[in-house]
Amino acid sequence: CCNIGSELYYKIKPFFFLLLQSASVHFIAAKHTTPFKGYVDDIHFRLVTYHFFTCCHVSAMSISEAWYAIKDHGTNYCNLYNLMEGSGLTEARGYKEVTSDFLCTQRSSANCTVY
Repeated sequence: CCNIGSELYYKIKPFFFLLLQSASVHFIAAKHTTPFKGYVDDIHFRLVTYHFFTCCHVSAMSISEAWYAIKDHGTNYCNLYNLMEGSGLTEARGYKEVTSDFLCTQRSSANCTVY
């Protein structure tokens, strides 16, 4: 999990629209500001090692601070996906994404290249 945490950490640091809030071995917190309307999203990653420290389970969530940002074109999904993909973690052995449109509003119609 240390390598995965480092990859996510170093992906967050240089982004203009991302602000790292905190980072530890097991948790990463950041804020994302949307480029168009300036909405702020809270991003959290939790990293848990298992199988004698050979595997890492990553759970993550992104929540808009604006309660009315429901039809957001998948912004919260893209916040997480872009960090995972940009870090190369979507290509990691055993990577599996578990989500849905119920969990991430408008995920299936999201255009993550915009965010």
